[in-house]
Amino acid sequence: MKKLIILLIGLLFYSFTIQKSNEIVPVKSESNFVVSPDPAILYKNKCGFCHKSDGLMAPNMTAIKAVYLKKFPKKIDFVNAISNFVKQPNKKTALYRKNIENFMEMPKMPFKDEDVKAIATYIYEKL
Repeated sequence: MKKLIILLIGLLFYSFTIQKSNEIVPVKSESNFVVSPDPAILYKNKCGFCHKSDGLMAPNMTAIKAVYLKKFPKKIDFVNAISNFVKQPNKKTALYRKNIENFMEMPKMPFKDEDVKAIATYIYEKL
């Protein structure tokens, strides 16, 4: 029951961050093309609430990154593996297995493919 309450609070917060992030990005450039949002902002708005360093709601992302880097050291493979998992999250296919029974299965998130790839690249390069 506690996990369900935490998940519901997280999803509620997520819905507020989407509304807030839509006010900030995307931004139109002078040439009237949409500028890609900053991947750090995308990560913070779409992933950061659940994947904090405290690991209470979901595993922290630095731990997940370490596991994925062992299996997928090349950037393209890492980005594809993270992106594929985010598109179809499943406890059975998750590479990060530590304490997996303590977390609810990650829900499928309605993220754009390009946002997921940008976030996965950000995780690989900067996190």
